[in-house]
Amino acid sequence: MKRLLRSRFMLLVLTLLAGCSAGSGSRFAAHDTTVEYYRVFDIRTDAAPQAVATAATDGIIRNVKDVVVATPPGVEATPLPGHFRMADPATGAPGTAAGRNPTCEGAAWTASAAPHVRGSDNMNMVACLFPYKDGYHLDMYAIFTKPEGGWLSWPRQVGGMMMGTPEKFTETTMLDIVRAIRTSTRAQVSLVEAKPNLAGTPWLEGGDVPVGTQASKP
Repeated sequence: MKRLLRSRFMLLVLTLLAGCSAGSGSRFAAHDTTVEYYRVFDIRTDAAPQAVATAATDGIIRNVKDVVVATPPGVEATPLPGHFRMADPATGAPGTAAGRNPTCEGAAWTASAAPHVRGSDNMNMVACLFPYKDGYHLDMYAIFTKPEGGWLSWPRQVGGMMMGTPEKFTETTMLDIVRAIRTSTRAQVSLVEAKPNLAGTPWLEGGDVPVGTQASKP
């Protein structure tokens, strides 16, 4: 009896989805959307560069396991904070996230990763730590594409509510880097720039406890 009711329910859901798709035309057509995240934090601390770099690495590996970390030698603090250089959008294929990662010239610590996150394709993340006379600037960037619309739109929304979304994964990963640095070095942290907008001060929450809810798949 339960199996029969389950089958009828699934048939009803599929029928409704098919009806909506047929009746609404292109509004329900499947397509890919490119999503970009951009965060810059000011980190005021007297901690040694190696300590800050170690904390940053500890923060990113809470959520991303396959990450490439580098600490270029000979990097000196500058009077003003450095900034990563965005790639020319024309170098990437239209509608994709490929070839759009920034470069981190002058950074004392860099991290790059291409995590496989449920609900997204071609995700790339880059983080750069730039030393300057008052501390550091932490520049972070992420880009990915995600499918939207089509027959699977509703199941994707349900899956996102249950398993997490790529947007949530990206935000958590970035915040965990900041939280790890703040907790380990007792730094004063403030937000400089954010896209999309970041409400409140979530980097002050969580302490040194990993708060990621959706680790990247190996």
